[in-house]
Amino acid sequence: MSVLKERAGIAMNVRVQLADVAPDRQVTLGALASVDELGSMLWHMKYGQDLRQRALHRASLLLASRITLNGRYRRGKSSFAKAAEEKKQGDAAADRSSLLVRFAERAIVEWVADQCSACGGRGMLGGGGRTTKRVDCTTCRPVRDAVDARLRFSRWPIADRSLCPGCYGKGFYEEHPFADVPHLCTHCNGSGKEPINAAKRARALGVPLDQYHRRWADSFEWLMSILLQIDAEAEAQFERALRAR
Repeated sequence: MSVLKERAGIAMNVRVQLADVAPDRQVTLGALASVDELGSMLWHMKYGQDLRQRALHRASLLLASRITLNGRYRRGKSSFAKAAEEKKQGDAAADRSSLLVRFAERAIVEWVADQCSACGGRGMLGGGGRTTKRVDCTTCRPVRDAVDARLRFSRWPIADRSLCPGCYGKGFYEEHPFADVPHLCTHCNGSGKEPINAAKRARALGVPLDQYHRRWADSFEWLMSILLQIDAEAEAQFERALRAR
């Protein structure tokens, strides 16, 4: 993350209560207000941790509109011709528009939450000291089972037995079998990025998995590159606004 994005994230995050960033916060938010609406909303979600459903839906609508204007899904038709066609097709056109919104929403979710869910984006696991494993005490386990069986059919409490010398009455003991040494995260193969889940994408779009692989897999890669472009444009606009202040 760049210095500008980190600065914007601190200013946007309402949970940050640092006295030394308070004077700078108004300047940063003022500069961020001059950024394009879609870019600003994406920054609020990714760097400001604004994960409200309303913000996600609004950003999805803006991105779907940009996808349409981009021409990838227009098939060479003008906006007037498209509006006339949508009016004739009715529900079919509405379904297609809804599909584009779901497409944009899933792409935004993946772009915002791009860190590996297993290692937190580090690419490595472990290094937190020695692992602790609880093992059931085999010395007193038969006695505990017998007492439990008697308690089921007894109306009177059973006299306290002496403590087990192995677990001291806990019923288990702790082992430290091996040190939790750092190792490569197998979920992301060390990349720190959340792997692509084709099944979740297809479910979010509401299409069969084979249709996703045939029609939507390349489109997701294209839209991810569009999001990176929007992110870069927002950073450039934010930097120019800061310099002007």
